[in-house]
Parts: sequence; C-alpha cells; structure tokens
Amino acid sequence: MLDLLTSSITASAEKEEQGRDTIATKQYKENLKAYQAWYKRDRSARYTMLCCMQDDLLGEFERFSTAEDMWTQCKVRFEQTSATRLHTLQLK
Repeated sequence: MLDLLTSSITASAEKEEQGRDTIATKQYKENLKAYQAWYKRDRSARYTMLCCMQDDLLGEFERFSTAEDMWTQCKVRFEQTSATRLHTLQLK
C-alpha cells in the first residue's frame, strides 16, 4: 500500500514540439511537496497513536491506512457513553 501511495503521483510533464517530456510543471511540484509533507505528518500521527495503544488494540487499529481513519474508529469504539449510562454513573 505504501508503494501505491508514494508512486501514484507521477510527473505530469510538459511536452516539447517533438512530443518528448521536458520538465514537471510548477503546479505538480507544489502538489507533490504538499502531499509529501502531509504524508509525513500523517505517518507520524498514525505511528504515535499505535505506540500509545495496548497490544490487544494494535491488531484492530493498525489496519487503518491514515491517522484520520484510525481516530474516527477510536471515537466510534470508545465514545459509547449514553445518557442512561451517565445517569447510572451519577447515581452511584
């Protein structure tokens, strides 16, 4: 999957009159730089979240490819406090 994400952005090159590729466009270079910065931050956040988890949770959450997906699933799994549950806790 990592190879797919890193190699999916290929240079969109300008063509010479003979049809040969010359240089990548300025917009492509900006997009690639932004993507690489995002990818680095996403990997860092994802690995930090995984390092903070207990071993029994790693298998469940390591399958998510981005930190955002992992965070969303954590919220779904652990944010299951209902109004009834809160009321019960207040009574205790």
